[in-house]
Amino acid sequence: MKLDKTVKYILTSEFLFTLLPIIILLIVRSYEGNFKSLFFNTEWSIISLILFGQSVVKFSSGISNSNSKTRWQLVALTISIIIIFGLVPSSIVLVLNLTSDSTSLGLHITQIILFFTSCFTFFIVGAVGQKLLNE
Repeated sequence: MKLDKTVKYILTSEFLFTLLPIIILLIVRSYEGNFKSLFFNTEWSIISLILFGQSVVKFSSGISNSNSKTRWQLVALTISIIIIFGLVPSSIVLVLNLTSDSTSLGLHITQIILFFTSCFTFFIVGAVGQKLLNE
């Protein structure tokens, strides 16, 4: 699917504002000289939650705004997949990281994987929704 420049600009600007906490953390940790702690922050899960949520909102808004016929089963499946495999695991990882007394490498790796998955989802599903919104 080829995206026009407007969709790319909109998605990129929203994405950059979502990444703002990580950018701030990167600046602070570079000042402290402690880059390792950047990996262990829970902000990765928070940003994943935001990006998965934005994907659902953008997609559902685009579908509801569209005049074209869409199969509601495909829309329901897409939103269900994002919630079940994105929002729920990101929420669980965030809660486990926040309530755990010790750091778990597995949880932190999982939150980084979920972060990259949310980025991919945002740019794919969000692009479809934004394209439908622009019609």
